[in-house]
Amino acid sequence: MTCTMQPLPGRKAGVISVMDIQTFVDPIRIRRAVLGFSGWPDAGKTIQHAFGELNTVLQCHSAAAWDLDGYWHTESSRPLVSVHHGRIKSLDWPTYRFSLCTPRQSEPILLGMGPEPSIHWRPFARKFLKFLEGWGCREILLLGSVYDDIFHDEVLLTGVVQDAEGYNLVRDLGCSQIEYSGPGAIHAVIMEMAADLQMKAYSIWSHFPSYLNASHELLIARILRMMGDFLKLEFKTDHLPRSWKKREKEIEELIENDEEVRQVLDSIRQADTLEAPVHTPATVIQLDEFIRRRQERLLKKE
Repeated sequence: MTCTMQPLPGRKAGVISVMDIQTFVDPIRIRRAVLGFSGWPDAGKTIQHAFGELNTVLQCHSAAAWDLDGYWHTESSRPLVSVHHGRIKSLDWPTYRFSLCTPRQSEPILLGMGPEPSIHWRPFARKFLKFLEGWGCREILLLGSVYDDIFHDEVLLTGVVQDAEGYNLVRDLGCSQIEYSGPGAIHAVIMEMAADLQMKAYSIWSHFPSYLNASHELLIARILRMMGDFLKLEFKTDHLPRSWKKREKEIEELIENDEEVRQVLDSIRQADTLEAPVHTPATVIQLDEFIRRRQERLLKKE
């Protein structure tokens, strides 16, 4: 799901700063930012879906776009090209996009979403935080999602913090703590550098079932409730659990008919403790393919 937002009317657009970022709102003044990255740190595209939901409930407008030239390579990302009638219609380069949200009876909030850089993490993080600091930001919430060996009917959020104050905050938001040692995401680099700037930073991770290849509306709803608590806002999420009930029924039917998936779930049940998140899904429930085959069988019966 892509978050598409319109420039704020009546504002000067297309301002290019000396740091190669295009701004559509001048000035951008915020105290808090909620930020995410696509790619490795967004299992199941959970954070992208959550930001898409936010776009429907908050008054959001494009605030800035940062061309990530110099922070990616073709092994991890490529520009998206659109060809119409044999001619190139558009070329979309990897870009990190900021959006300004102005909820009623609340201070402005900055949302940010874009691909995780694949190279030059430290220069990226320094520049990233320089943008935020220049806009007045003093507190950031970084969101991520990881594949993990948990069941699809479980909802698990974990928090990574800078200090005891952050620990208390994420605990109050309903997040668990986890012991982890392994490959990191850009979130950790940003948090370390934010601490040097006396900027509060928290990182909250949703845990996505490693065997599932479908949206997890129940998990998205939990993330939105957590964000609402953090921002002191209330988001309507009733439609998400309803969608999940339908999807869960389809998942259970697929599991019942797939011996390999049942074996994977049995191995998860036998685990006594929560281990570090896995990084890539192994046996995967291809839900879309299952639904397609089932519909074909139903048509044949008719």
